[in-house]
Amino acid sequence: MAKAEADAVPFKKHFLYRRREKSTRTKGHTWEELVVEIPAGRMRRLVSIDGQPLSPSQKQAELNRIQYLTQHPEDIGRDNQNRKEDESKTTELLRLLPKVFLFDMDGTEDGCTRIKFRPNPAYQEQSFEERIIHAMSGSLLVHPGDNRLCRLDAHLSYQVQFAYGLLGKVSQGSGFYMDRVQVMPGQWKTDKMLVHVDGNIFMLKSVSREEDSLHFGFQEVPYDMTIPQSADLVRKTSF
Repeated sequence: MAKAEADAVPFKKHFLYRRREKSTRTKGHTWEELVVEIPAGRMRRLVSIDGQPLSPSQKQAELNRIQYLTQHPEDIGRDNQNRKEDESKTTELLRLLPKVFLFDMDGTEDGCTRIKFRPNPAYQEQSFEERIIHAMSGSLLVHPGDNRLCRLDAHLSYQVQFAYGLLGKVSQGSGFYMDRVQVMPGQWKTDKMLVHVDGNIFMLKSVSREEDSLHFGFQEVPYDMTIPQSADLVRKTSF
């Protein structure tokens, strides 16, 4: 990459933010958390469940958990690995978009260019994952100034079966929605995520997943923050 091109790439920044989530991870409850991004992953502090503040014993348990993570950073590393795997899947989806789908310009929305997509019948899937992706249709919004993804809304137009359902299936309507906002010049963050996947694949068991999450209140933090520093920050920050 030429120096001028490298200089034009915004340096990635880390943020402290609030997260409200109802998902498989929260076992159907609505959790509100403080989250801080660090090179090792993310440090979280749970502050309420279903709109109710934590009890004294729950608060202490949460503080004990945070203290444990400062002494066992490998646990944050495992969480970070799961996050990287999710990001890798999203990156793979975006890489496949030009091959897997046909596109139609569909006007503008909220200052972004809206593009509809549908399966490209000429594309030959190479894996279970690609077969599921290929069955999706939906729309995306792209910010023309930054050339950044503003929104992605994708769903299965029909049920995907493997070996007539004997090796698994993923239900029609499964899909996901992702909304992104600019939190500062050159920095875009996901602020809303909806995931609904209902299905199973032989040998992989269930691939079902539910998530409804909001991210808000972004505040920049030092990029090189350590695990103990992040633990101290989430302990002291008021929600």
